[in-house]
Amino acid sequence: MFQNIKVIAGVLLPASLLVVACGGGGSNSSGTSSRYVPATVSEAGVKDNYVNMARAAYGDSLSTALALRERVSAFIVDPSDENLRSAQAAYKAARVPYQQSEIMRWDTAITLSNNLEFDGGPASVDEWEGQVNAWPLDESYIDTIIEGDAEINIALLLSQNGADENEANVTTGVHAIEFMLWGADTNGTGPGAGERAASDFANDGSCPDAYCARRALYLKAAVDLLVADLTVMANEWSEEAEITQGTLAYNFINSPEGLDYILGSMRAMATDELASARMSSGLVLGDPEEEHDCFSDLSHVAIYNNFVGVRNAFYGTYGAIEGESLADMVADKDQTTFANMAAALDSIEDKMRRILEAGERPVNPVRFDQIIGQAPGATEREIAEAAVDELIALEANLHAIQELLSLVQIDTGGGGDSN
Repeated sequence: MFQNIKVIAGVLLPASLLVVACGGGGSNSSGTSSRYVPATVSEAGVKDNYVNMARAAYGDSLSTALALRERVSAFIVDPSDENLRSAQAAYKAARVPYQQSEIMRWDTAITLSNNLEFDGGPASVDEWEGQVNAWPLDESYIDTIIEGDAEINIALLLSQNGADENEANVTTGVHAIEFMLWGADTNGTGPGAGERAASDFANDGSCPDAYCARRALYLKAAVDLLVADLTVMANEWSEEAEITQGTLAYNFINSPEGLDYILGSMRAMATDELASARMSSGLVLGDPEEEHDCFSDLSHVAIYNNFVGVRNAFYGTYGAIEGESLADMVADKDQTTFANMAAALDSIEDKMRRILEAGERPVNPVRFDQIIGQAPGATEREIAEAAVDELIALEANLHAIQELLSLVQIDTGGGGDSN
């Protein structure tokens, strides 16, 4: 899980993700309308490979979270500008594998009545995800906790998460960490992210207010909880989990709806989550609060890697992991259906990559909140709107695959984008 780690810009990053993190694709089938099909393609082989992908994705999510904790710890000890930038870079690196792992979130078909919590793990991935990646987040609620007098620790963060039945009262997970590292973005749809000052965590008597120590406690608790949560999920897909009743890996392998789950997850992420909640909502409403990483302005990284997760699920790839896949099963049965899906994914990939590259330009980058504010006809906005349209249109390809493989449409209830 923690092998083959390299350093980029001072941040530990799994070697398997280096290409994707620098803008590379997650599939080796890009730009092709045909595919080599293994001599035998079986449901068991596809499911076994998918477990390997999940194990790698959550393993990388955990390893990058551990790197984030290391950089945050260094920042808390020495709250300098340099250490703050290092912690921010670690946050950015951690978004790559986690956003790709989100395709594995819609677990309804493989956990209902399967006693998932039997092994001490989460009863539902969706419930677990709400503690790890919930958004939108009301930053003033976190400030209220910091400015209060309750002891700040993991227990407090858990008790206040979603308090008063308000989904915006988010106190845990990556976006709470993001807010602590960047602060609020007051630039609207203009250029620039949050501008958190390192002095907000000063421990040398120069704190601008009375809350520096409590901010440090909050940041530490949030990162420690993130690591604990990702450890739980990595364990759910471990080799031991494959033979342990009640785990996600065991339930997936033994579920008669395993392939239906993969296809249903692709549909949920591509159409409901990515196209609608994470892209179209902001574009239609013109509200930068609708973007996924609104404090750091790293939504272009998040949404690109969400799409890579969709592509990975079809082609059976994640980093260096590659094996039997839905794509192989489709190509084996009907090359036309495969070619149509491959072409659709390639076209979306091109647009999502251009959004990523616009946000990563070293000079005059255009981040997703700026795209939200662009007038109709602006270059980046047209690309984003076309990507949304094509993600929604992917439903037709998914339906064709469903019919071809005689799969059923699974219920992905509980998977809306409050998380």
